Amino acid sequence: MIFTLLGTKMSEDIFCRSLPKIELHAHLNGSLSEKTLRKLGCLDESILEYHKLLNIINKTDRTLDECFELFKIAQTATSSKNSVYLATQSVIEEFAQDNVIYLELRTTPRAENDMTKQEYIESVLKGIKDSKSDIIVKLILSIDRRHDKVCSEDSLDVIVKMREEYPGIIKGIDLSGNPYVGGFDECLFSKAREHGLRTTIHCAEIPNDNEVQQILNFHPERIGHATSIHPDFGGSKENWQLYCKAKIPAEFCLTSNVVCGTSKCYAEHHIQQWMKNDLPFSINTDDKGVFCTSLSKEYEHVLNNFDLSKADLWNITYNAIDHCFASTEEIILLKKKMAEWKETHAQYF
Repeated sequence: MIFTLLGTKMSEDIFCRSLPKIELHAHLNGSLSEKTLRKLGCLDESILEYHKLLNIINKTDRTLDECFELFKIAQTATSSKNSVYLATQSVIEEFAQDNVIYLELRTTPRAENDMTKQEYIESVLKGIKDSKSDIIVKLILSIDRRHDKVCSEDSLDVIVKMREEYPGIIKGIDLSGNPYVGGFDECLFSKAREHGLRTTIHCAEIPNDNEVQQILNFHPERIGHATSIHPDFGGSKENWQLYCKAKIPAEFCLTSNVVCGTSKCYAEHHIQQWMKNDLPFSINTDDKGVFCTSLSKEYEHVLNNFDLSKADLWNITYNAIDHCFASTEEIILLKKKMAEWKETHAQYF
């Protein structure tokens, strides 16, 4: 597909890069590019982890377990306060270079040798506040499914404390991690909600009807992936009906799903059911470093595999603004930017 602009031809990739975009599902550590990992000294060619990293990156068919292994390797790049700070700044800069105008970064607070969970969060916050990029950035803090109740409650206490100090940046809480491990603790997330945290929960990455029903009944503000909710993709008819009634915005990450094997290919991605049924969704990267992608590339995949127009892509981004955890004033600003871009580039439409 080629778009025409004032007698010249504009390729899909140029259009997708030019379009202002909203990113709602980006894990900090998984978003570290190879360039950033090298800058942080993580890719030392003399150590075993370097070769292990290359072996996984060079594979064209990657299992879900390998993706989480790669994610753990990337975490070694952020094991100190300074590296967390520098990594945060690098990730924000790279998203801004991809013409992302609003970014929600998410990460799991963790203690390392020289930092507590609180210091980890403070380092991320400092990276956000010191960023020179022209982009609105918010922080979502995650609870890892692998952790037991005591550890999860401890993490929530730290998150709540930091939220009270930085309510303008820390906006939400997430449940993430290996979907084969652990589960959804409704009491924990109800407590988070009581403290003003909005909720976005990884949901149905694998078939798990009981947990999916539990999450949908909790009604988080957003859900991540939503792979196995529709009956054609491993879900149940009852949960799909429940979802269609709830209409919770879904965060789709096409390359992540294809690489991990939870979707067969881009053309068969479950996003088609949301388009068909006019359900709310956004397009995202998940782990742009782990999967060697960008938000512009994700938009290209949607454009190339589904019957969409350039106006449709603009609408997808514009509608995603209503799903973000920004303030009312910021939402108005983002919509203004999108409207001005469309007016300036009216030739596209």
